[in-house]
Amino acid sequence: MEYIDSELFGEIASPNKFSDILQLTSDHSGDRRNVYMWRGQANMDWPMHSAAYRRLKSEGAHVTELRMRLYERRLIRLAAHQGYDYENGRKLSDLEVLAKLQHHGAATRLMDFSRNLLVALWFACKSEPNNTGLLFGIHTDNIGGYEGELETGTYDEIICQEELKEYSYPQTWQPPVVTKRIASQSAQFVYSAISNDPAGSLTFNKDDSTYLAMAINPSFKKELIELLEGTFDIRQLTLFPDIDGFCFAHNERFGAFDNDRW
Repeated sequence: MEYIDSELFGEIASPNKFSDILQLTSDHSGDRRNVYMWRGQANMDWPMHSAAYRRLKSEGAHVTELRMRLYERRLIRLAAHQGYDYENGRKLSDLEVLAKLQHHGAATRLMDFSRNLLVALWFACKSEPNNTGLLFGIHTDNIGGYEGELETGTYDEIICQEELKEYSYPQTWQPPVVTKRIASQSAQFVYSAISNDPAGSLTFNKDDSTYLAMAINPSFKKELIELLEGTFDIRQLTLFPDIDGFCFAHNERFGAFDNDRW
């Protein structure tokens, strides 16, 4: 196994075989379950920022927790005014609204993770072919929250609780299937109070036992994409099974037969 120095995470593994990735994820001891929440980034030098953090940062001002809360409250109000807080006749909770907006491209503090390593690995490999990607997994022993349960509280009850600012670990939440993408991507959102750490705006413990970070070099990206799309059917059309995803896969960036597997 090779290891390289990264600017944000120090020395991290740089696997060259798919079996190396599996070995790294299963290398644990004791009674600890082998459960991680996974995120793939196409460039390992990108800080782990939420889209809302990047949006607010682009305006030039310092991003604080208060500023983020004011922004997200307004976003929820604007979405409700357009009727986006309903789905199939059901009133969505505030977090469900944010999840719906996130999956349609809006910027929120919710960060896209997946319960499925293969999904995150595809996102780490699919773009930026000349840059080293990052596969990042945070162990569930170091996350608050849950999967498979409905969250009905308001934004203020969940996000604006003072305890959130005191947590040294992020929170997680599995959204209900309000879009097909959420189901196909095994979506799990991770969020925290705003951090200004160089590694990103997500608050998490930097201890080695907390997370796994793997560098995916450019040549390995190409090999993994062939494996993921050919063997596991993890690809654009299956991860984005809606009209937006279909049209993106058939736009001018791709050849007429690029979506065919054989």
